[in-house]
Amino acid sequence: MDKQQLIQAKDFIFSDIEREIALADASEHFLGRFCLRLAKVKPGGGNFMAALALLSYTEFAGRLKNNNFSDQNSRKNFDDFFKDLGPSYQQFLSQHNAYKIFRCGLAHEYYVKQDCTIAVRSRSQAAIGVRFDGKQYFFIIEPYFRDFKNAFDALCQTVT
Repeated sequence: MDKQQLIQAKDFIFSDIEREIALADASEHFLGRFCLRLAKVKPGGGNFMAALALLSYTEFAGRLKNNNFSDQNSRKNFDDFFKDLGPSYQQFLSQHNAYKIFRCGLAHEYYVKQDCTIAVRSRSQAAIGVRFDGKQYFFIIEPYFRDFKNAFDALCQTVT
C-alpha cells in the first residue's frame, strides 16, 4: 500500500467512526433526535458496528505494521497493533485474548464471546477502550478510537 492509498484508507476509517460518534451525540438532544427523524435515521450511533469496524481496523493496521497480509497471521497482526494503543491495552492483552473475545466474537457472531457492554462513551474521561471488571467486559468506542487514532497516525508516519 502506497502513501496515497494509506491516506485514503485513514480518511475512510476515521470518517466512519466519527460519523457514528456524531450520530450518538446528536441522539442525546431533542433537536438532534428531531433532525435524525426528519432524515429517516434512527437515533443512536452504531455501537456494535463501530466496535466491529475498530477491531477490524486494528487487525488491518497490524497487517500494515508487520507488512504481513496473510490470513494465517490475523491474530498476531491484531495483537501487535492492539499493543500500540497504549500500556493499558498491553496489560489487558497480557491477561485476556482480545482477538478471540472481541474481534472474533463480533466478526463471527455479532456479539462479544463473553458478557460485555458496548457503548459509545464512558463517563470517565480517562477510560480506556477495553476493560474487564472481574465479571463483565467493556468496549467503549470513543476512548478506543482516540487511542487507535494516535497509534494509526504514528504508523502512518513510518510509511513512505
